[in-house]
Amino acid sequence: MISSKFDRSSKQISYLDKVDDREDVKQRWLNMMPSTEPVWIFGYGSLMWNPRFSFDAFEPAKVFGYHRRFCVYSHIYRGTSENPGLVLGLDRGGSCKGIAFRISASAAHKVLGAVWDREMIYGIYLAQDVYAKINDGRILCRTFVVNPNHQQYAARMSDLQIAKIISGAHGKAGPNTAYLQNTLNHMQIVGFSDPSLWRIQHAVEQFLG
Repeated sequence: MISSKFDRSSKQISYLDKVDDREDVKQRWLNMMPSTEPVWIFGYGSLMWNPRFSFDAFEPAKVFGYHRRFCVYSHIYRGTSENPGLVLGLDRGGSCKGIAFRISASAAHKVLGAVWDREMIYGIYLAQDVYAKINDGRILCRTFVVNPNHQQYAARMSDLQIAKIISGAHGKAGPNTAYLQNTLNHMQIVGFSDPSLWRIQHAVEQFLG
């Protein structure tokens, strides 16, 4: 069984608006990790298929207490302020299958700093430590959950409403439909599925004809 010497209490780090405070929070978050052990990062959306960091290993993993949902409005990468798209976040309740990436102790500070800068730039996410179940035990992972108090938080919608937004949105990183398709494709590669995303994909196909 893989273990970690992280503090076992669940820690949630809030995002602060002031740049100085934001950097201070980032450094405190980085300083919370062990200096001599690998660190795990849990990915559930684009981190699964576009991590943009080096890792030693990865494991299919499942976390409890959060579920994957299109609950974040994207105003830049998958949409615009006039026509926002939707990307995935971890919202409270349920469970979520994803990928746990193992980062070596020597690279952890650099990698986690880069991941923080990527995920926390707009304040829609909160840094969270979560337990994840893998084949040979349980590990503690660093991840990012949605901030329900942020203006980009998307309240619950039907699959058809989500599909309509995704089918018509396009941002700097490309069409919103590609984000959904990449996520589904990578889930198939690693051997698990998310029925809710497939329902949305089928609805998107109907909208696009």
